[in-house]
Amino acid sequence: MGLLNKIIGNRKNGKSDNNEYSKNIKKKTNLKEHLLPNSEAHGFPIHKRHREKIVNKIVEIDAKEFVGSFLECHFIDCEIKIRCSAKYTYVLTNKCTFENCLIWAHTKQIGGNWNPKFKNCSFKGRFELRFENKLINCDFSQTKISTVGLLENNTLDEITGVTYPTIAILDLKNNVSALEKIKTNDNFKDFIWASKRDSGLIIFNIQEFTCEPEKLWNSIKHLEFIITSHNDV
Repeated sequence: MGLLNKIIGNRKNGKSDNNEYSKNIKKKTNLKEHLLPNSEAHGFPIHKRHREKIVNKIVEIDAKEFVGSFLECHFIDCEIKIRCSAKYTYVLTNKCTFENCLIWAHTKQIGGNWNPKFKNCSFKGRFELRFENKLINCDFSQTKISTVGLLENNTLDEITGVTYPTIAILDLKNNVSALEKIKTNDNFKDFIWASKRDSGLIIFNIQEFTCEPEKLWNSIKHLEFIITSHNDV
């Protein structure tokens, strides 16, 4: 097995067969030290960092009473613990880059857009938002997803861990007419209507939009732009 295959594994339908990368991240986290706040607001310690390179640290993203920032910072080999709501996460990580990181949402990340760049990252926790930039070689196998929009990813070539009942719709904007013809309940139709202007792809949990997920699945699984590891079943 070549070096590249060892890092990202052999992919099939958006899922890595041997997710060596995620395993390596878990091993590394035991060796990291916490990144300590470098500033304060009204006597309260906060992070206030601009264009810093932060390597091999455990980083707490937490708004608490005052919001700091990691504006345009570059995180490498870090464990990112998110303990604030999505609206603060956006402010705290504006225009950052995360490379070889574990992004662990201890607080549900629900609502809005997120604009950092992610490369070789593994996500953990619950996410329900849009990623503005293209994700490169990222793993969602440890996440609980309701809906996640990837505005710059048009395929699952760079995404692993999308397994049934989590499903990806590729290029929804151009394929929405085919989905609107599917006979299904109002919840799924409302979801399609609300998301149809999004570019890229959308990942969603089919069980959250119907009381009969297998029935809905059987209605859409033949569509070429519907992808999950369950396609071959």
